[in-house]
Amino acid sequence: MAQAENSDTSLRALYELRNMVDELIEEGLVHHWSVSEMLGALLPRVGERLGATSAFVETYGEDLSLRLFAWSGDAGKPVSIPDKADVFARTSEEQRERVILDGPSAVVVAQHLDVAGAWFGRAGLVAPAKSDAPRLAASLNAICEVLDNYLFSIRAMREKHLVMMQLGNALRHRVLGEGVKQAVSILAKTIPMERLVIVYVAEENAAKTLHVQMFVGDDLAVDTLAGEQQTHAPLRLLGREYLAGESTKLLDELGVTAAQEEVLINGITKSVVVGKVVVTSKHGVFNTYDRELLSAFAGFIRQRVVDFNKEWRSLASSFRPDDVARLLQNDDYEQRFLAPREETVAILYVDISGFTRISETVLKTPAKVAELVETWSRDAVELVWDHGGVFDKMVGDCVIALFGPPFYDDPAGNRLSRALRCAKAIREMTNKLPQRVAFEVLREGGIAVSTGVNLAPLFVGQFGPNSNFTGFSSGMNNTARLQGCAGKDEILVMEEAIGALPANHTFEFGARKSAPVKNVAEPLEFRALL
Repeated sequence: MAQAENSDTSLRALYELRNMVDELIEEGLVHHWSVSEMLGALLPRVGERLGATSAFVETYGEDLSLRLFAWSGDAGKPVSIPDKADVFARTSEEQRERVILDGPSAVVVAQHLDVAGAWFGRAGLVAPAKSDAPRLAASLNAICEVLDNYLFSIRAMREKHLVMMQLGNALRHRVLGEGVKQAVSILAKTIPMERLVIVYVAEENAAKTLHVQMFVGDDLAVDTLAGEQQTHAPLRLLGREYLAGESTKLLDELGVTAAQEEVLINGITKSVVVGKVVVTSKHGVFNTYDRELLSAFAGFIRQRVVDFNKEWRSLASSFRPDDVARLLQNDDYEQRFLAPREETVAILYVDISGFTRISETVLKTPAKVAELVETWSRDAVELVWDHGGVFDKMVGDCVIALFGPPFYDDPAGNRLSRALRCAKAIREMTNKLPQRVAFEVLREGGIAVSTGVNLAPLFVGQFGPNSNFTGFSSGMNNTARLQGCAGKDEILVMEEAIGALPANHTFEFGARKSAPVKNVAEPLEFRALL
C-alpha cells in the first residue's frame, strides 16, 4: 500500500511538473519570449521546485548557434557543474547517454535533447549530495520531453527563416534566370519538390515577351529565355492562355498534374497578374511547412519579376525581344554591350513621303494623323526588329534604325544587307496601308516612303540622363541628308557603303548619282536600290 501511494505521489509530482513547464512555455509563446528569456524564466522555477542548486540547458538559440543557458541557486556564485567534461561527453551527439553522478559533494543528472531524432543539445540538474537521484533524473526527463517540443518549433521557424533568407539572396542576382536557378536549387533541397513551373510576362498582354521555365528537381528542363523567339512560340501561346486563366494546356504539355499554384500579383490599387508558380510534390501533397516556404518563394519571385519587367521594358524600347533576353542573361550587359564605343553600323532613315500634304488634305483631323503615325511607326519598328535591327528614335514621322548593335555578331556587309532588306519591307508595308479599313481614305493617292541607307563608323551606345541608345558621327548626319534626297518610294544607298556588301549579294542598284547638301563640303554620292 505504501509503495502504491509513493508511486501515485511520484506520478502526480511529475504530472504537475510537466504542467508547470508547459504553462510557462505557453506564456512565453504568447509574449513572444526569446529562447534566452524562456529558459531564463524556466530554469529558476524548475531548480527551486526540485531543490537543485543549479540547472542548465545547452541548446541552439534563434541564430542556431549552440549556447549554454544556466541558473544558480546562489545568485552570487557562477554555475558550477561537477565533472563537466565527462557529463558533456556522455550527453554529446555521438554518445547520447543519460547521466547520473551521485558524488560525495553533489548529485548531477543530465541527458541529451532530442528534436525530431536530431541531437539538439543537453540539459541537467545539480543538487546537494544525498538528493534523490532517480527522482531528479525522472523529473529532468519529464522536463526535456516538454522542452523538446518547444525547441522543435524554434528550430523549424529558424530553419524556415534561413531558407527564406537564402531564397531572397539568390533572387537578388542581376540575371533573373541565374537567380531563379539558384533559388530553385535551394528550394529543392528543402522540400520534396518534383516539378516547378514559372510563367511570367515581361510586358503585360504581350505573348512574345512571356517566358516559361520548368525545373525537374533543380534541373532546368525548359527555358524560353534561351534560343530564338520562334522556337518557343507555341509554348508561349499556351503560357499566355494559362496566365489569363483561359486554359491549363500548358501544364498538360509539360506533364504537370496535381500541383500547387501561386499567383504572382503586382499592384495594390490595380492588381495585375505578372506570373504564376506551379509546383508538384514527390509525395503528392505538401505539408504546412512546405507550403509556407513555397508562398515565400512565390513572393520573392513576384518582386524579382516586377524588377525584371522594369528592366525589360527599358531595354525593349530599343531592342527586339530576343536581344533583350540575351542582354539580361549577362550581369555586366551595360558595360559589355551598351557602353559607348566606335563600331561600323548600318544606318536606316525612313520617312513618310508627302506627310504634310497627306495630313492636311487627306486625313485632316489630328486624331487621324496620330492614328497613321502610331500604326505606321509601330509596324515599321516591328520590321526593324524582325531584321535584327535596333530602334534608335523617331523624329517627326521619320524612323531611325541601326543594324549591328548591340552584339555586332555579323560582318559589316551583312549589317548593310539587313538594313536594305528592312527598308524594302517597310516600303512594302507602307504601300499596303491603304488596304486596311482604317486608312481607306489613302487608297486614291496611295502612301509611300523615302529612305536613306548607309554604312559608317559610329560612336554608338547609351547616352544622356535617360541612357538612350543612339549613335553619333558625320555618317549618321549624312544618312539623314541622303534620306532627304530620296523621292517617293526611293531607297538611296551611299556609294561608299555598297562596296562593303558581301560578294554574293543579290541587290541591284541604279546609276551613281551625286547631290550637294547643306553644310557638307563634298556632294553625296549614292545609288538607288532597284
